[in-house]
Amino acid sequence: MQVKKLYWHVAVVLALSLLLAACGGNGALGSGSSGSSKGPITVAVFSGPEADAIKTLAPQFTKQTGIQVNFTEYSYEQLYSKEVQSATSPKPSYEIFFMDDPWMPTFAGGGYLYPMDNFGGFNAESQGFAPGALRIDRWPPPAPNPIPKGTDANATPHYYALPTTANVTMFFYNTQLAQKYGIKLQTWDNVNTLAEKTQGSGMAGYVLRGDGGNETVTDFGPILWAYGGEYFTNHWTSDLTSPQALAALQEWLKLYSYGPSGEASFGTDQVGNNMAHGQAAQGIVWPSGWAVHMPSSVGITEVPGMNGKQFPEVGVWSMGIAKNAARSNEDFQFIKWLTAESQQRQYGGVGDDLPTRQSLLLDPTLNQKFPFYKTVYQSLEDSHMRPRTAAWPHVVEVLGGEIVKAELKQESPQEALQKASQEIDQYMTQNNLTT
Repeated sequence: MQVKKLYWHVAVVLALSLLLAACGGNGALGSGSSGSSKGPITVAVFSGPEADAIKTLAPQFTKQTGIQVNFTEYSYEQLYSKEVQSATSPKPSYEIFFMDDPWMPTFAGGGYLYPMDNFGGFNAESQGFAPGALRIDRWPPPAPNPIPKGTDANATPHYYALPTTANVTMFFYNTQLAQKYGIKLQTWDNVNTLAEKTQGSGMAGYVLRGDGGNETVTDFGPILWAYGGEYFTNHWTSDLTSPQALAALQEWLKLYSYGPSGEASFGTDQVGNNMAHGQAAQGIVWPSGWAVHMPSSVGITEVPGMNGKQFPEVGVWSMGIAKNAARSNEDFQFIKWLTAESQQRQYGGVGDDLPTRQSLLLDPTLNQKFPFYKTVYQSLEDSHMRPRTAAWPHVVEVLGGEIVKAELKQESPQEALQKASQEIDQYMTQNNLTT
């Protein structure tokens, strides 16, 4: 459950991170420390379920090594800004950052993290992580993602974190209704058909996160990509005025019309609860923290697409080591331990926090218990990453707000996308982020 809005207090720290990223980043932070003084490891984590298993397992690490691990929890809104503040301070508050995947351009691109191969030549690619989960931690980002301005596209890529908790947008639906009408939910046209047939049943035909900001844009991404749209051009100017983006927003508004009353204020919890309690026929839901709690009447599959292709949105959480950390060797020891198969199997066996190792997501025993695991793996393989720019927190604020105005019919879809595009372009130009 990610996600609400990143408020104005992020702007100051984001401006600094954008400056560092545009300048190449690494030199601005100095060489950091590779110290290994015995002492507590400090970790900033999300207060949502994605970090619950990590906190539960940490005492085992302390028992085995004698190293204490101290966690500080923050809401999604606060975590990003607290981590940037720590990364830019002479004396960090936290040595390990728990990061949502769209934050990697800020932390990896800004030079705030140690590359994982700094620690004895550690090879992240040989550890058995699901490729769709590991790739988010690579910088520069892998093709076909555009390279941000100021980043050398020919630089040797490194992994700046390790994927800790798997997450990817997935499609939850009422199996009884889908079977009744013989509908396979493979395209957004199929989704519309089921939503229309559900009308008058007392159940909403569709439920979405309509409250703006990151919540809304997370749901919008798979639709935008399915209709052939993108957020940016290859020159990092907004591509939200394209015919494809307009078609995607029109589809969004159609889905919104099938939803329950008050949907413009819905976030992750409301969408998940609507599906769990049989109040909506279908919707996009994060599996982490939700899939294991769904009744048997709710099926879980890849998000629908168009023209035979699906476009799930990756939402993996990772752990990386701050370059200003005083105990980086012990920090690495903890992250390596936490992502090892034995620990991943422990929390993967519960089903709330999903493992990132390929062998576990495809494990027959685990899939017998949690049949959605193999679908999570396939969704990760098919997934798209959000644009690799440190400006993303601003983008979701602007675009999410304009989508809400379109939902409430305060603006036409064309007006909403035009205004969002203009403001995003202005921001990118002011911060010297276009190429």
